[in-house]
Amino acid sequence: MSLTDSTFFKQLDRLRIRVRAARGHRPGETPVPRTSQTWGVEFESYKDYTPGDDFRYLDWNAASRLDKLMVRTFTAEREIPFHLILDTSASMDAPSGDKKFGFATDITAALSYIVLSSNNTLRIAALSSPEKGRRPFWATPFLRHRNRFLRVPPFLESLSPLGKTYLRESVQAYVGQTKEPGVVILVSDFLTPRTQYETALLFLIARGYEVKAIHVMGDSELHPERLFRRGKLYDVEAQTERWVTLSRANLEQYQDALSTHCEALQQFCHQHQILYTRVSTAQPITQTVTDTLARSGLLTLH
Repeated sequence: MSLTDSTFFKQLDRLRIRVRAARGHRPGETPVPRTSQTWGVEFESYKDYTPGDDFRYLDWNAASRLDKLMVRTFTAEREIPFHLILDTSASMDAPSGDKKFGFATDITAALSYIVLSSNNTLRIAALSSPEKGRRPFWATPFLRHRNRFLRVPPFLESLSPLGKTYLRESVQAYVGQTKEPGVVILVSDFLTPRTQYETALLFLIARGYEVKAIHVMGDSELHPERLFRRGKLYDVEAQTERWVTLSRANLEQYQDALSTHCEALQQFCHQHQILYTRVSTAQPITQTVTDTLARSGLLTLH
């Protein structure tokens, strides 16, 4: 994590993560659409008065017009559990010049700060490769309140991208040990077979999570011609290598395959009401959070 700009954190104070369907049990500060309560800040609608309703929320103008007692209702506000899930497979650090993993941890840190500043509950889970006896994920305890953000940077700085991508197995293991669904934000490069990410995302939906996906791409992945013309490519996960000449035909073939992969992921997310955002390491992290994530609908002004 490399976020140190105090001005940037002041910008984050003005943002919150948009919640569409998640629910929480504790009173909080996050508006929950299509859920009302008889007290609050944001007016939503009216309901007929019933014994026990608070007289402070009676609308006397409506009573005089309709000749019956009406009570104002308000948008429910809850403390929402947020699960920020970070892919730590080896591909998240390739090509190394893109610094993709550092970019992903900075996004995770910024979103963590927003969650805790909004008085919601936060847990960060780092998905690892369940190979050779390794645990499928590492996670923080549930964190509450802004001052708990101090525990986020040490956790993120302790992570290293290693091993193959096992989104399906790692996500299932994490959810199996978590009793409090809410909002899941999965930060990944999604360089895995389609069946892997589809199964993982569908599993989260089936368990009652509101799912959001942030697709992190390196600038060299988008423009490989800037990286090399001819050379040996090494697959950091499969540990295989091959010589590649980046001819016009090969570059067009690569771009077609990349476009097909990205469009399939985006279409799948749209089909299953998963908010999908694609970000590039070529963009400054401050602009990515305050502009790209905001325009995608992930963030809104507080």
